[in-house]
Amino acid sequence: MEIHNQLNNIEKDIVRNDSFIHLTANENRISNTARRFIGSSISDRYYFGGGNNNAIAEAGAFMGLGFKSVEELLNLATEAAKEMLFAKAVNLNVLSGVHAMMSAILSVTEPGEVVLTVPKDAGGHFATKGILERVGRKHNYVTFDLENLRFDTEAIAKKVKETGAKAIYLDVSYYLNPHNLKEIRQAVGEDITIIFDASHTMGLIMGQQFQAPLLEGANVTCANTHKTLPGPHKGMIAFRDTDLAESANTIIDGCLYSTPHMTHLIALSIAILEMKEFGKDYAKQIIANSRAMAKKFVDLGFEVRKANNGEYSNNHQFHVFIDKMGDPFKLYKNLLANNISTNFDNPLGGRLFVRIGTQELTRRGLKETDVESLAELVSKSLNGEDVKDQIISVNKTFNKIHYSFDA
Repeated sequence: MEIHNQLNNIEKDIVRNDSFIHLTANENRISNTARRFIGSSISDRYYFGGGNNNAIAEAGAFMGLGFKSVEELLNLATEAAKEMLFAKAVNLNVLSGVHAMMSAILSVTEPGEVVLTVPKDAGGHFATKGILERVGRKHNYVTFDLENLRFDTEAIAKKVKETGAKAIYLDVSYYLNPHNLKEIRQAVGEDITIIFDASHTMGLIMGQQFQAPLLEGANVTCANTHKTLPGPHKGMIAFRDTDLAESANTIIDGCLYSTPHMTHLIALSIAILEMKEFGKDYAKQIIANSRAMAKKFVDLGFEVRKANNGEYSNNHQFHVFIDKMGDPFKLYKNLLANNISTNFDNPLGGRLFVRIGTQELTRRGLKETDVESLAELVSKSLNGEDVKDQIISVNKTFNKIHYSFDA
């Protein structure tokens, strides 16, 4: 089989990717420190824990090779995550955001129970409804006030009563402000389980610059680990209460994975410890960059959605409306031709917008004046101008990973 041409093409894709400015809200760059072991030979091995003094991991009659050094790093990261998330327990073994979603649902609800989620047009995740239906849970939606970008707590309380729902899964991917989680908890009472999906904002939560879900009424927080938390593609789950954590983790660790992918677990642990060390400054700068860049788009004549406190953003993303600018495929081609990658979509009202994320820009060291200049280049690109050389220059200038152990 002639595979070398295919591999060479992948190498070309890597070079192309590295020449782009990535403005996606759902991606980030891990540090070189976190990346260090991903391609190493231990990526071939299962991780069963550190093992005993002889580095032998035992589980009944089963024995395997233990990795004490990995266990020590994992313990440090777990304690740091618990502290930053105000959690009694944290599980870093799940493999992705969707796997974290599935693991949370399967471990804290039972077949036949009703779970409420967020509609797609209110920013909800595309996969949740399908997962619930495939695992024998019943499904219904919460009510979201699109005009005020907040959950309708009275309607949710009524829906809980009508459906007998046992859990609410807040699976929002498109949002600009913290959710009114305290009000939801007050409205529905303490008997229902609330799961908060923090995939987009986990780094901001760890940096203490966003809401703290487990303090505001959520029983469980789950997430992927590669957006504002600048880790590898993996997942995590945090629990407010010890009893729920023990019962859930018995299920998750007992049957919902066989290996946590050791080198990615190492990378995630490093990313969490980087958040412990640098997370507050990093999170503050993300929000400052989002607001500065969004305001620059407004100054350039664009319409930008406002959060419900009047800011253009309170997190890592902002939304620039482009529904009056013509063919969206042409607009997207204009961006790609200039080495700019971002996302187009239309939740929260049905109008097409560019969803711009600032977490990777921040990780690469850009500050407010830098992102304002970048907004001008994106604007010119959308309007068909050639700014590719300038984008490549920005890319070369900001080529280090900040808020990390790399320094």
